[in-house]
Amino acid sequence: MKYFYRLLISLSGCLIFLLLHSCLGLLPSLAAEKVTVRYGLFEQSIPVADIRDYSQTQKASSDLQSFLDYLSAKDKQKFQDALQVKMSLDIAALDKLINTGMGKQILSFASQAIARRDQASIPALRSALILGAKSPDGLGITSFLEAYPSSQLVVDVSKIQKLVGMANSSSSSAAAPPKDDVSSSPLGKIALQYQTLAVQDKQFSGCLFGDSISAGLGNTLGNGTFNFGLNGLSTISLLEQLKTLIPTKVKCEKAIIAIGGNDAWYGISDELFSKNLQEAIALVRTMGTKEIFLIPAFYSTVAASLDPTVAAPLSKVEQINVLINQVAETEKVPVAAAGLAPLYENNVLRGNLTSDGDHLNTEGLKIYRQALLQILGK
Repeated sequence: MKYFYRLLISLSGCLIFLLLHSCLGLLPSLAAEKVTVRYGLFEQSIPVADIRDYSQTQKASSDLQSFLDYLSAKDKQKFQDALQVKMSLDIAALDKLINTGMGKQILSFASQAIARRDQASIPALRSALILGAKSPDGLGITSFLEAYPSSQLVVDVSKIQKLVGMANSSSSSAAAPPKDDVSSSPLGKIALQYQTLAVQDKQFSGCLFGDSISAGLGNTLGNGTFNFGLNGLSTISLLEQLKTLIPTKVKCEKAIIAIGGNDAWYGISDELFSKNLQEAIALVRTMGTKEIFLIPAFYSTVAASLDPTVAAPLSKVEQINVLINQVAETEKVPVAAAGLAPLYENNVLRGNLTSDGDHLNTEGLKIYRQALLQILGK
């Protein structure tokens, strides 16, 4: 994850990133000292301090190393990348969100994977979210764990796998082509609801609209900016997102639209993509935006592009980028591509900048973030 809703559904902290990669409670002032992983008869405890040290130094204690030994090199990298995610959230909006019907449902849903002898799983999760988000670093794996009001967090991995599978399920079968179901999925709904609460009547110097690669940045573009990135976003769900946000009266002085990779993956037609992108630009302009920049669709590695369950063919991404340039010329908006050049070699994502062939790892996100900061003039 990478963005807010991934943490919401994986309230157990680091384990969802590891294994699937894939109101203040009136509670005692405690913090989790260890995480206990339970999977059938298997059970192992990991000190939270060891997880924090690993995130900072990449050096694992003997306890943590024995757990990491179960993972592939790719999954270890995903775990390390997930530990670097620290989200700066609007505390008031977060508090309102987890007190909505949908927020309570998500907490109840996630609490099923947390083993406690008392009946305080839901209040404990609520407290850890709020207190973790208040930490100087923002809400992340370690801040969540260190805010959890119990000395031990016991997680049933088999239940997490089942719950997240249910939360991510769509009406299409596993064999069906991928499609845009962002606005209909529980995770998409909760993420968008947070955004509407967080930006009500606010004005930002810069706004970023994009898919999971943009979402992976969190709100790290500086004060006065907001990242509206959502996992799975295409121009179809971007239009729905903008139509939901406009009534909040949010204003964006500059806007960056980084879209297209999922359109290519979902097989959206050229005509529909161009039409949607033009309409999205028109909607962004109603937010009082003075400057709009387009970002080319992101390329994957060759291996990922050959797997239809992971990414779009590189040729389709190339065609989407041709369309982006055509729309940019028609709408008289610039395509900011120069800063992304270090990510690629001959329009192929560099292998050392990705952990799965399709998304950017920590080093890749640094390059992307720097490119965005240059656009925003920061």
